[in-house]
Amino acid sequence: MIATVRIDWGTTNARAWACAADGSVVERRHAALGIRNVGAAGFRAAFDHLVEGWPVTAVPVVMSGMVGSRQGWQEAPYAGCPASLDSLAAALIRLPEPETILIVPGVGRGGAGERHDVMRGEEVQCFGALAREDRADGLICLPGTHSKWVRMAEGRIVDFASAMTGEVFEVMSRHSILGALMAEAVPGHDGGAAFRRGLDRAGEAGGLLNHLFSARADALFGEIAADEIRDYLSGVLIGHEIREMPRLLGGSGEILVIADGPLPGRYRTAFAHLAIPARLLDAEAVTVAGLGLVLDHAGR
Repeated sequence: MIATVRIDWGTTNARAWACAADGSVVERRHAALGIRNVGAAGFRAAFDHLVEGWPVTAVPVVMSGMVGSRQGWQEAPYAGCPASLDSLAAALIRLPEPETILIVPGVGRGGAGERHDVMRGEEVQCFGALAREDRADGLICLPGTHSKWVRMAEGRIVDFASAMTGEVFEVMSRHSILGALMAEAVPGHDGGAAFRRGLDRAGEAGGLLNHLFSARADALFGEIAADEIRDYLSGVLIGHEIREMPRLLGGSGEILVIADGPLPGRYRTAFAHLAIPARLLDAEAVTVAGLGLVLDHAGR
């Protein structure tokens, strides 16, 4: 029997889970109905399509992600940082119709003159990860187009930072001089020696801009082949990310990595190559758990 509906609604996709009273998933659905593909007038229609046949007017529905952004169904202003499950629950936005729908606010950090950052959706995953791991503290890495790194302490989000790793890789691959030198990508490939070479280069002097150009120079001098440039570039970018984010945020010990799709293999290779302790967690499991925790703290 369906007791709650939990939805992660992002920029490109929407994922929905119908859950029993104990939090187990009864049915799951996925659709390419991200906010990028849905106009403001179409959110209700997209929602109805996603949850067709589920009792969404009779049970609590909680949504996280970009659905609560300014471009989403209804804006849910960011909760402040530090953020707890209680503060997220207190800032939930209820849609006027159907009134069973609650939107998680996301988290923002930084005052005037400080380092600003924002996230939507990842905050739910972080709380789900801590609960499933029975931890109150830790550093969490969430790879993606805009990777998020989150420091947790005493069960709260106390700091976080974003890295445009995925987007920079896409732009450099498609719209730079490096892209013209690259061979086609190999699906499911974790990078190999060229990827590890890029990871090592990221630890040398010179900085990111110099290291990016090294992909062209090394290719011109035959140090890397055309079918290795993509992997090398990926290694440079991920190498910079996983070195710099822990320095920025602090924290120590095993890093929890929340990811799905093709990214986990690359990050697993990177952490192992650099001898950084890390463990991969299932993104769906922590998302479902986190959304349930928000509902619990809201008394739903």
